[in-house]
Amino acid sequence: MKPFTPNHRLRRWLGGEPPSGDQSQGPDWDGWLLRRMSLGEIVTVGGVLVDRAVLRQRFACVAERCAPRSGRGPWRSCCADVEVALDASEHRRLSRVRRELPQGWEGEGCLARPSGRCALSQIDRAGQIRCVLHCLARERGVDRSEIQPLSCRLFPLIVVDFGEGRCALTLVSKTTHRLVGAFPPPRYPCLSDDRLPPLPEALKGDLDWAFGKGFARALDRVRKA
Repeated sequence: MKPFTPNHRLRRWLGGEPPSGDQSQGPDWDGWLLRRMSLGEIVTVGGVLVDRAVLRQRFACVAERCAPRSGRGPWRSCCADVEVALDASEHRRLSRVRRELPQGWEGEGCLARPSGRCALSQIDRAGQIRCVLHCLARERGVDRSEIQPLSCRLFPLIVVDFGEGRCALTLVSKTTHRLVGAFPPPRYPCLSDDRLPPLPEALKGDLDWAFGKGFARALDRVRKA
């Protein structure tokens, strides 16, 4: 199997300072990795440590069930309930398109969330929640990462840098959600429906963008083995 590594933008993002400049102790990813390895839940795919939870997960955006509204019940969404911190480079890229963003975006440290949802989300005519940045990138014909923060692009994936060229790929799951301050998976419709497609299939474009062409197919082969 050919080797896979994070692309240059993802490497810079992983190696950067915490978005807020906070140097305090972060999540215990070393402990998480040791526990997962002891359970046989980590597999190496082209040099990338992959949590088997990624291979088992089914995923697809279910926008009509995420839109904040009366009667939504316990459902949560990545663009309404996950606080997105911005690093310096992400803040600069958003500032370049400031005039095209909705009023109320502050862009200082994290995306403002008036009324409990991201200022850069919008409800379309069908009542579905949409990302303004995703739509803007599509209109301009540019890669999403030129505008959209990487944590938004990668959700529900989590990439952890362990140094010395080692990184792990996991996702928002029962073993990680507390580490990243997210809701448990059953609260997200995109992570709690067994009728959805396998995650490596649904996120093929983003996985190949992040780790190199063919990475999603390699994950799918391991999943089916």
